[in-house]
Amino acid sequence: MFKNRTLLVQAAAGFWLMLCLAIQAQVLPAQAMPVQASNEGGRKITASLMLESGAPAPGAETTLAITMSPAAGWHGYWINPGDAGFPLKMQWQLPDGVTVGELQYPAPAQLLTSGLMNYIYHGDYALLAPLHIDEDLPLGSLITLTADLSYLVCSPKLCLPEQQRLHKQFSVGDGGATQEVRETFDGWRQQLPRPIVASAEFSIQDGQFALSLPLPESVQLTDTAQLTDVAHLYPEVNGVISNTAPQNFIRKGDRLLMTTAAGDGDGYGYGEGDISDFYGVITLNESLAVRFRAVRQPEGALAFPTSSALTAQVAVPTQEDYSIAAIPPESPGNPLVTAAVAVFGAVLGGLLLNLMPCVFPILSLKVLSLTNLGDERTAKTGALAYTLGAVLVCVLLGALILMLRAFGHQVGWAFQLQRPEIIVALILLMMTIGLNLAGLFELGTLSSGSKLQQKPGPAGDFWTGVLAAFVATPCTGPFMATALGAAMLLPTSVGLMVFAGLGLGMALPFLLVGFIPALRKRMPRPGAWMLTAKRCFAVPMFLTALGLVWVLMQQADSGYLFIALLLVLLLSLALWLMGLLQRSGRHRPWWPLVPIVILVGGTLMIAAPGGSNHLGANSATSTEMKAGAEAAAESEAVRPLAFDEASLSALVKQQDVFVYFSADWCLTCQVNERVAIERQETQAAFARANTAVMLGDWTKGDPAITRFLAKNWRSGVPLYLWYSKGNPAPQVLPQLLTPSLLIEKASAGG
Repeated sequence: MFKNRTLLVQAAAGFWLMLCLAIQAQVLPAQAMPVQASNEGGRKITASLMLESGAPAPGAETTLAITMSPAAGWHGYWINPGDAGFPLKMQWQLPDGVTVGELQYPAPAQLLTSGLMNYIYHGDYALLAPLHIDEDLPLGSLITLTADLSYLVCSPKLCLPEQQRLHKQFSVGDGGATQEVRETFDGWRQQLPRPIVASAEFSIQDGQFALSLPLPESVQLTDTAQLTDVAHLYPEVNGVISNTAPQNFIRKGDRLLMTTAAGDGDGYGYGEGDISDFYGVITLNESLAVRFRAVRQPEGALAFPTSSALTAQVAVPTQEDYSIAAIPPESPGNPLVTAAVAVFGAVLGGLLLNLMPCVFPILSLKVLSLTNLGDERTAKTGALAYTLGAVLVCVLLGALILMLRAFGHQVGWAFQLQRPEIIVALILLMMTIGLNLAGLFELGTLSSGSKLQQKPGPAGDFWTGVLAAFVATPCTGPFMATALGAAMLLPTSVGLMVFAGLGLGMALPFLLVGFIPALRKRMPRPGAWMLTAKRCFAVPMFLTALGLVWVLMQQADSGYLFIALLLVLLLSLALWLMGLLQRSGRHRPWWPLVPIVILVGGTLMIAAPGGSNHLGANSATSTEMKAGAEAAAESEAVRPLAFDEASLSALVKQQDVFVYFSADWCLTCQVNERVAIERQETQAAFARANTAVMLGDWTKGDPAITRFLAKNWRSGVPLYLWYSKGNPAPQVLPQLLTPSLLIEKASAGG
């Protein structure tokens, strides 16, 4: 009748449980009644309803908690009780205009008794759910919530079914909440499993269950004990895996692999042969758990590890490691929606990159080159070639980033700008473009004036797209940061689509002008004024080169800076000589560039950049940081502390903290610092409110900062976080800051 011993044990446990309950209900009623006279009716679990906001606002949402406090020696059950028992059942009685969402459970613990595995809570726990108030409810409306609970509570010797009716009354108000209550709810939220964005995969083959879970390498695990000893998978519904079978875990790159014995699909939630999706929670240590959805793969699609030994040793995370957003707390559950949003954000971010001073002149000249072009085929071919160049550079750069991260290197967007040699190469490139636009020499791809009326050909358009994409890589902006951060966590194929979307967004204006004749007809007609415009476009290129020189000053010593400026001078002389030869009609006017290019390449390979005294290279102990913060509170300028995650956790417990991640080569970062962060009124507000400021300088690259950015779904800078005192979950501020925003945050905290 039964398929195996597991089913027999489960059936026996169920019969034993029902027999005990029947005996208790029929034989011992007299003993139950006196107990119910005390301890709120004699219940072994004390339950209550709490709201994070005591007066939720109309049209807003707050968090509701059902607190469960078992008596000493008793325990409650998870959403899946395991091999015996039953989970909490709840029925709401809600007035019109009030809705309650799905309950969220903290990760459970294991209890193995007589061959039966149960998933339980030993001590106090809280179930959280979102509560929404309709915007039509007027202020002052009196609301009463009623919840009927039915659950099982057990001790090592006895199990009792209990029922409770809970009530909570409140008035619709302004949505405010006390700091103490917020801290309590934040603590409960920390105990919830973090959702994994991308879908996991599982396969069942020859009685074995295999799971492949995406887990960013930035989430560090254990280096002192085997992962199998500390991790455990809890299925949300029985039947797919055997609850009592050993579970083996292996960490491989950004995947966590797990194998165990398969279940029987015996009616505990899954029927035989129809298991397509699997939901579960994996606890990685006492302070971190993740919740995932796994999609079934065909037999043989997943490799089945045969050893429980780790392929790489990694560190066990402590509570402090995950007090600051180890895994994004909020993420969409549908991977297709996640991918679509990330790609769309990348397209918008790429579109905005065209406004950067180093890209705008190039794009403008290419768009003007299509003005009144009568040949539709030429216009479309040029637009496609430009788009191909921009997309190809972004995809290749994205593939390089993903490959380096797969090999354990903590790199992100614009990582190449952390190398002084690349900075020098970009300075030379910006000077070359600027001198070309200024008229010192001619380069057909970027030329204007009379050249605009010629047909440049797809090759020039392609290399212009390559150039525009390459010089734009130091920048991130609105929409772009989150998209590129998601690209680092999503599957490789989707990540490359995100990078391709970035290139497509950059090329979109040129693409539209090339394919829509009406747009070309609205453009100004070519004429002598375009030659003047071309000369003016040289100015932002020179300013970009000057900005890169400043960046180089932060990364290299004065000797290396002198070499770089000498190379700029030699290149300028060679380009000047090339321009003279062009105007005289000489054959092969480019020959002066040959020795200069050889000299530049050899110098960059041989010369050492030396050191830097930049703030990002300095380190400070937690004591020094604390002393600095106290001293800053007494002045009108708050000196930023060097970023340190451990010190950040300590500071958040004492005061509000503003954390910003920047780099000298990031234009958006520098603008925000000048316009908002370093303004006198902003600094004075920080000082008055005793707000600590912490700077993560990513100019030269820092693996710790890169890991922290990845934890917050970012692959580059800028990133601005505001931590309220005592709250380890930060608020992500916009990427375009204003002084009023920062002053308002400081005043609210102070």
